[in-house]
Amino acid sequence: MSFFARSVFALVVLLLVVAATLACENLATGPTLTAITLSPLGKQPTTDVKDPSLCCCRATGTVTNKNSVSVYVTMTLTALDLKGSAIEKVLYFVPDLGPGQTKDVDVPGFFIPCNSIGGFTPELSVHGLTEPPL
Repeated sequence: MSFFARSVFALVVLLLVVAATLACENLATGPTLTAITLSPLGKQPTTDVKDPSLCCCRATGTVTNKNSVSVYVTMTLTALDLKGSAIEKVLYFVPDLGPGQTKDVDVPGFFIPCNSIGGFTPELSVHGLTEPPL
């Protein structure tokens, strides 16, 4: 390939890259996914006798999707001791939460008696449902 042909080829590729970049600037952004409400989380013993001094404990509450699209919500709940120090983390997943929908949250897996837990600190990760799924 001659120097002239390589130069023309490089120029064509450069123009295509510039055109593709300019075309992407006018695309609309998707809806926000930040409108998720998590109720204050309560504690419930997981034993049949409901004794808060026995192992184990679960976090309960609700999560509401106030977005205009369906989402998946992943929560990392950190159990705090009575002094406010982190003592255990549990991962929980809420699939297919539709717009305006509220679902119960029942997060088992805290291997600590409920009376040893002062509260929970949630961290939420929200992902929109895509077509086709990615």
